[in-house]
Amino acid sequence: MASSKSPLRLLVELISNNVEALETRLFSEGLQFPLLADPYDPKNPVERLLSENPAMLEATSVIVAAASQLVAMVRSPVQTMMEGSLLFHLPSCIRAAIESNMVEIIRDSGPQGIHANEISKMNDTDPVKAARILRLLANHHIFTEIRPDVFAPNRLSSILDSGKSVAELKQSPSSRYVASDKAGIPALVLMHTDEAFKGSAYFTEAFLSPKTAHSTRAVDSPWNYAFGTDTFLFDWYDRPENELLKTRFSFAMACSTKLEPPKAILAGFQWSELSRGAVVVDVGGGVGSTARVIAEAMPHIELVVQDRWSVIEDAQEYWAGVAPDLIASGRVKLEAHNFLTPQPIHNAAVFLLRWIMHDWSDAQAVLILRHLRDAATSDTKLVVVDIILPYTCNDPEITNRIPGAERPLPPAPLLRNMGAASNMMYWLDFQMFVLGNSQERTLGHFVSLAAQSGWRVEQVHHIAGSSLGQYVSVPI
Repeated sequence: MASSKSPLRLLVELISNNVEALETRLFSEGLQFPLLADPYDPKNPVERLLSENPAMLEATSVIVAAASQLVAMVRSPVQTMMEGSLLFHLPSCIRAAIESNMVEIIRDSGPQGIHANEISKMNDTDPVKAARILRLLANHHIFTEIRPDVFAPNRLSSILDSGKSVAELKQSPSSRYVASDKAGIPALVLMHTDEAFKGSAYFTEAFLSPKTAHSTRAVDSPWNYAFGTDTFLFDWYDRPENELLKTRFSFAMACSTKLEPPKAILAGFQWSELSRGAVVVDVGGGVGSTARVIAEAMPHIELVVQDRWSVIEDAQEYWAGVAPDLIASGRVKLEAHNFLTPQPIHNAAVFLLRWIMHDWSDAQAVLILRHLRDAATSDTKLVVVDIILPYTCNDPEITNRIPGAERPLPPAPLLRNMGAASNMMYWLDFQMFVLGNSQERTLGHFVSLAAQSGWRVEQVHHIAGSSLGQYVSVPI
C-alpha cells in the first residue's frame, strides 16, 4: 500500500532513521561520528567502520541520497539551475588551493588557522584573491573560516594534503605525487581539475560538431578538441614535455583504490579459491596498487603487472617504496605490454582488468578482450572491475538472468539507483567521454561486448561502498 505521507516527510524520515542507526552503532562501540573540524584519518576506528561495514555504508548512502533529493525538491528550481551552471568555479578553486600549496600551509597552522595575508607571503599570491578562493571552498566545507580571512584545516581539506612540507613542495613540485600514502589523492584531484576540467569546457562542441558527433575515435574527444591535438591522451603523456603530468597520472591511477573500501578488490571474486602458484595477470595494472592488495592478502598467488613501459618505470619506483620484498621474491613481476596486441601469457588463472574497459570504444574493448580470450585456457577466469552503470529506473531484463546482478530496491521515494549516492558513477562516465571519447557501461552493454569477444558473464558482484562492480566471465 502506498504511504499517505508526503515525499518530503518520507525523505526526512529516511534521513532521521539512518542517522539514528549510525549513531546507535557508533555509541555501542564507544565511538562518535567524525566532526568536520577534525582531519580525516583512514586508520581511525570510526573511519574504518564507516568505510567497511555494509550496514554503515548503506545508512550513509541513504542519507546522502535522501538529503540531495530533499534539497532538489525544496529549493527554487531557478536557484538550483543557476548553482549547477556555476559549479565549475569549485574545481578551479580546489586546483588553485593545491597548486599554490595553500593546503599544506593551512595544515601547518593547525586548528588556530592562518590569515590570508600570511598565506600569501608564503606562496607569493595575492591575499585578497587567496581569501576569496578559500572562502568559496569553506562555503563547501573545504577548510573552515574561523575568523574573517583566517582559515583552518578540516576533514575535507585534509584529503587534499600531500603529506609533504611546504619547503619540499617548493623545491620539488613533483614530490607531491610520490613516496607518500597521501600523495595519490592530490594527484587524482589535480588530473580532474586540470586536463579533464579543461577538456570538459569543450564538451558541447565535441558533442555537436559534425566532425566528432558520431565518432568513436579516442582522438575525437572533448579533451582533444580543447587541446587542439590529434594525439591520444596516453601518448600525449609520454611526450618529454609532459613528464610531470605523466607521473601525476600514474600516481592518480594508483590512488583510485582509495575511492572505494581499502580491500574492495578482495570482495566478490574468491581469490582464496585459486590454487597455490596460480598466476593472476593484472592487465593495464598501472603501477600495481591493486596487485599489491591482492599479493599481501593472498600469499599463495603470483601476480604479473602489465602496462606501458613508461608506466612500468613508475611502477618500479612505487614497489621499491612500498613492497620491495614482493618484487625481490618474484611473487610480483612487472612487465611492459600493450594490451591492444596479443597477450604473451598463456597460463593465467585470472586475467584482471580494473578500470580498463571504460578507457576504450566498443571496438577496441572487444579487441582487448579477444586477445585475452585467445591466450586463455579453458579454466581461465576474466575479472573485469568497472562501474556497472545503473539506469535511474528499473531494468529487469538482464539483471534477472545473471547471478548477483540485481541490486536491492531502495526505500521510497528514492530513485532506483540511489540518486546522489551514485553520483560518482555518472561523473566518471563523462570523465571518460571527455578524456578519450569512451564511457562507463550498463550491465547489458558489457554482457554484449563480452559475448562478442568469446566470454560469457557468469557472475556479477556489487561491492558495498564502492562505485565499482565486478564481472566474472568464463570462455565460451
